[in-house]
Amino acid sequence: MLTASDAHDIQVVELTTDEEHEYIQRESRRLLGMDVEEFRQRWEAGEFRGNDDPKVTQVAMLLPDAR
Repeated sequence: MLTASDAHDIQVVELTTDEEHEYIQRESRRLLGMDVEEFRQRWEAGEFRGNDDPKVTQVAMLLPDAR
């Protein structure tokens, strides 16, 4: 658990839109072995409904407009 004294060790890095997309793409491929656009289409189609794999959740949470 982080405490107030740990806060000085945290760095925030802002990403450009392109950097953000590259990061999500990289994580989708690393975690699920698929392109982020394929994941988004399958996610929106409900193909992962009921899937409790934490890797699916991790990628879904990275989508800018995750629902």
